[in-house]
Amino acid sequence: MARALLGRGRKVHALVRDPQRPAARALQAAGARLVVGDLDDPASIRTAMADVSGVFLMLSSVTSGTVSLADVESEVRRGRRAADLAAQAGVDHLVYSSVAGADQDTGVPHLESKGIVEAHIRDLGLPATVLRPVFFMENFTTVTRPVLTENGLVVSLALRPSSRLPLISMVDIGEFAALAFDEPATFVGQTLVIAGDHLAASEIAERFGEAAGIPARFHQTPLEQLRAFDGEVAKMFAWFDSGVMEQPDLPALRALHPKVLTMGAWLRSADWRPQNAGDFGG
Repeated sequence: MARALLGRGRKVHALVRDPQRPAARALQAAGARLVVGDLDDPASIRTAMADVSGVFLMLSSVTSGTVSLADVESEVRRGRRAADLAAQAGVDHLVYSSVAGADQDTGVPHLESKGIVEAHIRDLGLPATVLRPVFFMENFTTVTRPVLTENGLVVSLALRPSSRLPLISMVDIGEFAALAFDEPATFVGQTLVIAGDHLAASEIAERFGEAAGIPARFHQTPLEQLRAFDGEVAKMFAWFDSGVMEQPDLPALRALHPKVLTMGAWLRSADWRPQNAGDFGG
């Protein structure tokens, strides 16, 4: 997000916990003003919001690789606090990165938490845009990374092969947010599901095979196996597999942001190549 705004010549205040981390130093080198603090420190949030016209808010309930209800509660608390402080600061535009399905009664706490924050923003009457991203393409570099085997590449998800999954690059979340700040007359008051592609699980494997130039196949991970690792994530994939997630309007999104990345384009942009077994290379 910060890079998308900096690329448009905007001044950016970035709230960071550790200014010495490589990502923070890179932002500073790119022109961002670093404000040290976090979302549990109201004073630092006020400092970050001082003399700004817009605020971008993105939260996570995953702090240790898995989802806990305590982290979900913390996310709601932080989101409400940040929205309250944005209202007090009188910002002209808040862009909140939520999630697709935030208001669909999913029964998935770390999705519904974002719906609670959305509702709080509406109750405050803030001039706001809510972006609802879908499944991150970057998840395939971490928890759902493909595995290189002797027989080719294997992409595993707890979905049926025919189940369709909308996908977005995190870079494009920033681009849509920057677009919202550029065109407030169009975006203030809007809630928009954002995606760059919408593929069946088997088609996702095909895209990886095309990028790698080797055979690829899809493997359906048993939901029970995922549940043993993280029950909350298992609930999320069961909901994905149900097919009731609100769907993105890809032609309309591409009209707004013509360069939004498809899965194939994202793989090419990363010059993706498989490396060792179980290792995702980019």
